[in-house]
Amino acid sequence: MKYFKTRKAFTLLEVIFVIIILGIVASIGSTIVVQLFDNYLTQRAMYRVSLKTELAVEQIVNRLAYRIDSSVIVRDLTVAGLNNFTPLEDFNYGNSQITPQALEWIGYENDSFSSRGVPGWSGYCDTVATVNRIIAGNRTRVVTPGSNLQYANTVIRNLSGNTKRLRDAALLFAVNNEFTKGNFIAQPARCYGYIDNTCIHTVGGRNGQNQIRLDNNLATNTNISPLYKLAWSAYAIVPTNIRHNNSLFDLELHYNYQPWDGMQYDNPNTRISTLIRNVTSFKYSELGGTIRIKLCATEQLGGTVADDVAAQNISVCKEKVVIR
Repeated sequence: MKYFKTRKAFTLLEVIFVIIILGIVASIGSTIVVQLFDNYLTQRAMYRVSLKTELAVEQIVNRLAYRIDSSVIVRDLTVAGLNNFTPLEDFNYGNSQITPQALEWIGYENDSFSSRGVPGWSGYCDTVATVNRIIAGNRTRVVTPGSNLQYANTVIRNLSGNTKRLRDAALLFAVNNEFTKGNFIAQPARCYGYIDNTCIHTVGGRNGQNQIRLDNNLATNTNISPLYKLAWSAYAIVPTNIRHNNSLFDLELHYNYQPWDGMQYDNPNTRISTLIRNVTSFKYSELGGTIRIKLCATEQLGGTVADDVAAQNISVCKEKVVIR
């Protein structure tokens, strides 16, 4: 006769308890997982928008560091024309809902000025020799000792993608100096950086390594000073793709154009580079030669900015000062 050993099993009540406990643990675990994933998305969006905002501000500040004094202007994107602008030092936003404006300036050619022992252009004008040439009838020569203009021409050609030369540049005399000789008087004036033929001159080329040849004759009212800047490009930070009642837009950098030749930032040959997308605010001001830049951008947690800017988006602001 065989005997069968009885085996104990879970009762129905115990199984129910186990299921309930597993459900509670799963619920708590899923909540933790969701929170961790949300934190990951938030940190990722914060990192991305913070990094891209920092890089964009740095690019703007680095270029503004080589601006020509008093050349920084603000352009109303709704108004056409080369002469429709407001100097940054006179600009105020007024209505907070104003359409984002373009920030524009002329930058001096720093690469050939500071990249070697003998600079492409020295920044020094021999005013006596220059004026003597003007008096003698040679009114297109600016004598600049210590220059290597061939080197400056090579740098400009390389930086512009072989589209510009020294002959496309402009020479700008500083106007915070005063020089008097004969009938040629340079009085301090607010034109350094503006489109004014008494202080901005288009370059026609060079004579040797230390004489800049101009396209126009130096007139008797020309601002001549011992200091000058050489520029081959203006720069503009232009808001584009403006949407959502001016609350969201992109920023583009425009360069490789010459306002002294009548060109604007939207010229067909102007080079354009996108600095940053999904910008919520781009503010700037100037006081005493110091420029303050504030840039705010946003990114959605999922990686794409929603139509509603305030929905599921992470915003970061960066602010920097350019001191001269």
